[in-house]
Amino acid sequence: MAKLNDTLLANEARANFYQILDEVNTHLRQFTVTLRGKARAVIMSAEEYEGWLETLELMADRKASMGIEQAVRDLDEGKGIPWKKAKKQLGW
Repeated sequence: MAKLNDTLLANEARANFYQILDEVNTHLRQFTVTLRGKARAVIMSAEEYEGWLETLELMADRKASMGIEQAVRDLDEGKGIPWKKAKKQLGW
């Protein structure tokens, strides 16, 4: 099985569709499919797509975005707690 380029012509994507499905799920690759010289589609795993959707939802939620930004600032300022201590506090 030859290694596929990240950018494929539409006919290449069609001819290698099952290999593409395997690579996006096994190796978390993404492929851009072009038609007449223009990018027309991106193929990625369903799991990665769901992750992108969740990220977009968080970014669209201003309150959540502000909370994340504050948490990052807190960590940068050393206000976090060690993972072991957090797990203990949560009873994990």
